[in-house]
Amino acid sequence: MKNLFALLLTLLTINQINAQTWTWSSETPKAGEIVNVDIKGLDVKGEMHMVAYSFKGKELVTNDVFCLTDKDGVHLSLLVPSETNWVRLVAKDADNQPITGDHKSVVKTGAPVKASQIEQAMATTMYARAVGLKRDDAGATALYREAIKADPEWLNNADVLSGYASSAKASKSDDDLKVIKGQLMAFDSKKSSESADLLTSAVRVSKSIGDTALSITLRKKLDKTYPKSMLKQEDQIALIGKAKTVDDKISIRNKFKSNFGLTDQSQGIYDRMTSSIIEDYATAQDWNKVESYINEIVDPMTKANACNEYAWTLSGEDIDKDAINLEIGARLSSASLSALTPDLKKPSSLSKQEWEKNLEFMRAQFGDTYALLLYKQGKYNEAIDHQAFAVKTTNYDSPDMNERFVIYLDKAGQKDELVSFVDQMIEMGKATEKMKEIHKKIWMTDKTPDQLYNKYVSKLEEKAKEKRLEEIKAMWMDASAINFTLKNLNGEDVSLADYKGKTVILDFWATWCGPCKASFPGMKKVVEHYAQDKDVVFLFVDTWENGEKIPERVSTFISDNKYPFPVILDSKNEVVANYKVDGIPTKFIIDKDQKIRFKAVGYSGNTDTLVEELMTMIEMTQNGGALQKS
Repeated sequence: MKNLFALLLTLLTINQINAQTWTWSSETPKAGEIVNVDIKGLDVKGEMHMVAYSFKGKELVTNDVFCLTDKDGVHLSLLVPSETNWVRLVAKDADNQPITGDHKSVVKTGAPVKASQIEQAMATTMYARAVGLKRDDAGATALYREAIKADPEWLNNADVLSGYASSAKASKSDDDLKVIKGQLMAFDSKKSSESADLLTSAVRVSKSIGDTALSITLRKKLDKTYPKSMLKQEDQIALIGKAKTVDDKISIRNKFKSNFGLTDQSQGIYDRMTSSIIEDYATAQDWNKVESYINEIVDPMTKANACNEYAWTLSGEDIDKDAINLEIGARLSSASLSALTPDLKKPSSLSKQEWEKNLEFMRAQFGDTYALLLYKQGKYNEAIDHQAFAVKTTNYDSPDMNERFVIYLDKAGQKDELVSFVDQMIEMGKATEKMKEIHKKIWMTDKTPDQLYNKYVSKLEEKAKEKRLEEIKAMWMDASAINFTLKNLNGEDVSLADYKGKTVILDFWATWCGPCKASFPGMKKVVEHYAQDKDVVFLFVDTWENGEKIPERVSTFISDNKYPFPVILDSKNEVVANYKVDGIPTKFIIDKDQKIRFKAVGYSGNTDTLVEELMTMIEMTQNGGALQKS
């Protein structure tokens, strides 16, 4: 399957921000009024945009905010939404990653007691990552507790009950869990009468805090009072999992539709059932049925993703592999692109501007699939049109996309365009060996002899090297490395402090992380290069793993791939949190005084670039920020 959101979900390094001051024209803004905000000390390199977050009931609302930047700082005016009790402004970088932010409670006539605390608690848990806040379960629990103490009626709100329980459990607050259990027991009273949402929340919460008996009792009450509740609908998914044949699944799905209809609440489950049916037909390679059932998916975005997923499968997933079914694949791929219309429902955590940018990225990803199918159909010029959009929109960050574009240009005989594009990629340090091979073939055939070609390419690569060096120099930082002690795969303690006086490279990774594993051949080259240098130490920090027997799984992965990596296990995810890692792979280069000098996030997909950049960072770290003259 092609991961549509890999590039979207790869987090880049957040700019280091100096101390800022946020000045609001009103420290207690009122709902519906305009407030002015001035920010000083916000030194951001590159593109920045401002987003406002607020709430409409339990739903997060995200809006773009125009801001003006001058020598005195950043200035903006904000119309405080009339329906919210809490508002937050966040500055974001070009990749929509939060840089910094500030928030205020909102004064609103007729608002429930402590409503702003409830909304802030939701923001710091459910939406923390989106709004640029560190998840704080203990803080959220305190906010819920304060609001409920002021008005116990808050516990009759399904979302508050669920959020309070989740935060109290995560922060291990027994006193708060007792309050929650007392409320759940009140729901069990024959005299009480709750809404379907509240009773559903009560069933889920009682189960999550480990009171199975109470959960069963509340579930019986829910089923009797609301026989078509969400939990009742979710039970049908379990039936799909137990079905022995695809016909059984179809029967279960059709009965579900007949019993519950297709509402905003039920259509997600219906689509999951349909997706399971599609998987069975795909396994049986009945592609006509796959196409037919994809057309029965209700949610437009779910349908678009399914179209692209199976179109990619039918393309053969590689330029050198045979396609499975070009005709159906092309129809599905075309449909995936047609589905990406501006009227698609925007996720609540994205602003209009951010959603439009995400749609463009999806068009690039889907267009990359369509281009491959068109190429295999012999429609080279059409393939080039779609691929040109794909590589430009993804900022030429995908080596596979770039390489396919060059192959399409070569096949179509567009030699000048090919040479110009590869020239650009060489200068940017993004040309693969295959691209250089085709590039050289054109030059040797139509341009100059081998000697002149090599001299020409060397100049381009030197420009790329100079550009990368400047970028690396700009990444130099000065932060104290936090000491830790973790177990290695032999069960022995390994502490960062043990390596004081040496250069240490920490590489945070996980066995499920595709970019991490893709970077490992390059990391192997770097590790082997420094194998005899006792002053350079590599520690591969395995983190964010799920499931059982993690040490065994990690050990097997390392040994099966013959990687010479010293692995340590961040089994409690504490070190990754202390180092404020937002996405993996993330590497830290630490000097002999245990100062962090570089933080490198993600993997570009180019092994040679990884090796060169990491070795440059290590050399600069060893030499106090300088490079030895070659």
